[in-house]
Amino acid sequence: MSAESWRTTNCRDSHDVNISSHGARVLAHRYWQPREQLVLTEFVGGFHVDAEVIYCQRLDRTQCAVGLKFATAIESEWPAAGGSFGMRSRAGS
Repeated sequence: MSAESWRTTNCRDSHDVNISSHGARVLAHRYWQPREQLVLTEFVGGFHVDAEVIYCQRLDRTQCAVGLKFATAIESEWPAAGGSFGMRSRAGS
């Protein structure tokens, strides 16, 4: 798989790594552009939050670490660590 095809893969699943009330660092299977606006959604439970990509660091050919800043601080309890989440661009919303 070429770097460009990996970058444009439309795989949207991710797994949380480190989460706070203001943002998260998640592992994802596609590259996200810094400043890109997205929605982070829990696959089970319906939790979702608008976020901005702060950084995207490629870890290997199929995975990257994405730093997110939430649009508003999360006051409710975040879903259990290790859960599966989806990320989609807000541009298409």
